[in-house]
Amino acid sequence: MVKIQFTTKQFKRMKNSSFLTFLLAAWMLCFTLISCDKDDPWAGTYISEYTNFGMGKAHTYITNDRDGNPVEIGIILDKAAFDNFTELSGDDELSIDFPEEAGKTPFKHQYIGFAAHGHEPVGIYDVPHFDLHYYTSSQAERMGISPFDTIQAANMPGPDYFPAAYFPTGLVPQMGVHWIDGTAPELAGASFTETFIWGSFNGKVTFLEPMITKKFIEENHSFETTLKQPSKYDQPGKYYPTKHGFDHDDEKGEYRFYLSGFVLR
Repeated sequence: MVKIQFTTKQFKRMKNSSFLTFLLAAWMLCFTLISCDKDDPWAGTYISEYTNFGMGKAHTYITNDRDGNPVEIGIILDKAAFDNFTELSGDDELSIDFPEEAGKTPFKHQYIGFAAHGHEPVGIYDVPHFDLHYYTSSQAERMGISPFDTIQAANMPGPDYFPAAYFPTGLVPQMGVHWIDGTAPELAGASFTETFIWGSFNGKVTFLEPMITKKFIEENHSFETTLKQPSKYDQPGKYYPTKHGFDHDDEKGEYRFYLSGFVLR
């Protein structure tokens, strides 16, 4: 707070008219300084609460521009959390809501899981990796998906709501139906390093999911690639990402996974 003070002697010297002028000028000065010091509520990075994950912490975030439009959204793991995960650590998972300032995107919460020995299909994704689901549904909706929800799982959005060459696989409880890129290199015999999956449930696109091996992160430290896009979006008027990647900040000891390049659809 800006304080303007004057002594009793100075006060007595002031005539009424000059005193009023002084107060007006002082008020305008205070207002200007306070306004300049106040952060722009529609610009900057907003974060969730720090949450225990592995042996460390994690939090979600959204960065908006000065018009309140999304620039980048994602999750950050500290070094203790990232280093904890190995083939010996076992599997772990975490769900965190995105800050409310992410409302111009379709995303409501982040699910991150570490698969210490990967998962099926054997010989493709059975290596230690992170699964990062950016959900357009709430945590309660996701957790309510059961293995018996076969009718809702079979209610799939049309192919225009997914990039070309994507095809659905089976229902995963508490996640949804996963759609895989049929042109992904790992499906043609290459070693799996990173890939991008889409998800659906009950007629809606419900998540976007980068899958990235821990080895690939450790070897590259930073990575960004362009996302394949569908021809339709089931939440028109929202901002959708065109890129995904990760970055390692040695000085801060942080591992950042993100979606960026947002476009209004």
